Amino acid sequence: MNLSPEESESVITDAIAVLGLSIDMKTDPVLIRDILCEAKLDDFQTSFVPMKQFLDDIVSRPQCLAPLFEQIQWGLLKNGSAVLEFLKRALDEHWLAPSPNIIKSVHVTYIVEAITAAMCNSPVFFDEYVKHIRVKQQDIGIDSKHVLKSFIRKLPGSLNLFASAKAISLDMAMVYFRVTRELGGRPINKAAIDELYNGKKISFLEHKLLLPFCDKTHCVCNDWLRINIYEAGVTEYKNGFVMNAMAAHALSEDVLKSCHRESFQLRQVYPQSANQEFYKSLATDDNYVPVVALNEEWVRLYLSWNMAFILGELNNLHYLFPKLLIPSLLCASSENFLAVRIVSLWVSINNSMFLNFHDADKVTGPENRREMAQAWGEINQRYAEKLFNDRVDAKQDSFLISFQQRFARPYFKLFKQIMGFMQR
Repeated sequence: MNLSPEESESVITDAIAVLGLSIDMKTDPVLIRDILCEAKLDDFQTSFVPMKQFLDDIVSRPQCLAPLFEQIQWGLLKNGSAVLEFLKRALDEHWLAPSPNIIKSVHVTYIVEAITAAMCNSPVFFDEYVKHIRVKQQDIGIDSKHVLKSFIRKLPGSLNLFASAKAISLDMAMVYFRVTRELGGRPINKAAIDELYNGKKISFLEHKLLLPFCDKTHCVCNDWLRINIYEAGVTEYKNGFVMNAMAAHALSEDVLKSCHRESFQLRQVYPQSANQEFYKSLATDDNYVPVVALNEEWVRLYLSWNMAFILGELNNLHYLFPKLLIPSLLCASSENFLAVRIVSLWVSINNSMFLNFHDADKVTGPENRREMAQAWGEINQRYAEKLFNDRVDAKQDSFLISFQQRFARPYFKLFKQIMGFMQR
């Protein structure tokens, strides 16, 4: 079912109303302060003037949310066709309803968007924010330099194996933003990466992540991306969300089929729809970001697949959904998407982890979340098959055959994939 532009706009307008939101909403400073406290940011100090001003403003007076809503609408119309199909189904089935958690989620989105945008555009803010979070992790007994110890300690706070593994893997992926500064502008090559590793400035796993070697028949540039996607896909498959696991399979196989070499470029990373002065104020001269030329169809499916995964598998949706709805990600150009995704997910995973250690009540989502996630997975499966046939293998039934081969022994295949990454 392809919605027309008019139908898509109507779905967004109706969903906003049914959820008890309005375009002219303003933030609640009291709620903002509560969120900052839960995310361990109530005592965060930064020397980066735009974010210092932002943090001062949001706790002192209400802020207009119209620009945020308008950017999200722009992103959904451009990149959210599958998401809009699900929203149409949700409206027809009367699955959506107002909730204090919806209001809180909007406020989390507002905060996470500003933090993500600043981290993607300012090395100074990035370093200050990461240092602050590292200290807060250590306060609860987590040392990210020791992977196994961190995994064990994060498990109670993450409440499940997936979230613990994801927290560790995202810590590692953040090296993409650190490495150019560590090298002082020198080329990123094997000699330079070996020097950083031997100097104990990067870990063994970070060293592995930064040194992909591709030959003419096999691409290993994004092996860790494929592992992250399959990690979620296996969880879905084992829990009965088979159709959404098929979307994970299509995403991962497309990455394998089309080699996406990352490069590190001087650039600013803004939402394509943004024209606010806030984003312009984040500009810096020495901002290197990892650039990966992903396909737009892949990006659209990833967004919808990951939203359905979160709905079906995870708790505290009010802290985890925003990472996919922030304009910096939803409205990102396809070549900036992966960089923003790494940062927004790292910010959100840590926020959620701190929330669990904060003894806050767990938000389990709507009662019929499983039915909703299954319906969303059906939509994603259709888009996944199209992506696979368009970009991986067009032969009849190739998608189903490939999926069945991969998921006949899902844990064995995932373990083999991880070991291949470690041994390369």
